[in-house]
Amino acid sequence: MEVTDQSYGYLYIAIGEMFRHEAEQSCRSLKRFTKYPVILCTDQPDYKPIYFDDVIHAGDLGKSFEVKITGMMRSPFKRTVFLDTDTFVCASIDSVFEFLNYFDFAMTLDMHGHSTSFWKQYQPNYKVELQGTLHEFNTGVVGFVTNSQTREFFNTWLHIHRELGMYADMPTFREAFLRKPVRIGILPHEFNFTGIKSMVMAYTTVRVIHDRLGEKWNDLRPHMADFKFMEKLAKRINKKNYKRLIIPYVGVIPFSWSPFNIKKKLKSLLGIKAKKKRESFFVKVTS
Repeated sequence: MEVTDQSYGYLYIAIGEMFRHEAEQSCRSLKRFTKYPVILCTDQPDYKPIYFDDVIHAGDLGKSFEVKITGMMRSPFKRTVFLDTDTFVCASIDSVFEFLNYFDFAMTLDMHGHSTSFWKQYQPNYKVELQGTLHEFNTGVVGFVTNSQTREFFNTWLHIHRELGMYADMPTFREAFLRKPVRIGILPHEFNFTGIKSMVMAYTTVRVIHDRLGEKWNDLRPHMADFKFMEKLAKRINKKNYKRLIIPYVGVIPFSWSPFNIKKKLKSLLGIKAKKKRESFFVKVTS
């Protein structure tokens, strides 16, 4: 089926059966919250879409993470929201299209800062500018506008990615941004919620979970958990929509259970009251 130009739409890129299976589940979760078209860019020429509205058949996207760059360059939309295959959508993210009224890209910052292991493996002597000051951008959820600036940026990103011979795409995206700056609006972490396996804080409604949380007893490599598991997890996480800590195998701990707040409650039960604000600033000095 030929893909025609449209204003807004979602894009997945999946090379190989495993990633297509992941993309199908992610698309199924997304479809609950949007009416915009969702397309898949894949290398299988006879792939028939299950949840997708359309398919871009492309056998020349490149290798490894390069396919994310070349795949996004083929988006037919004027405004695109790209999602990694290992994402699970928990709430609407259509607001990203409006967000792009003000920016060329819409992304979250990567919580880890820098892909240190990839730099050590592929470019150990490369000087990373602003290390520790400018984090990498997480490319798991990327909103972007198709215009001359972003086309030039994608070409720069692809060139740097190949130049550095880097396996991962996030380090090269950051390097491309330093060479060819574009307007990037930073989305809340809840739009690309990563880090559940190592404990993470949520402050508002989590909209996209980005983690492979499935496990096998005889395999250390995680895989994408099934739809029911992810749906149940999303409901637990979003039962409250204020500050809370998510700890694997423990649960969701709201901020009211922090040691500071528990102590405050105990003091209140003992009859201790809050003083007037002016009085609380003065500390009696004793010799």
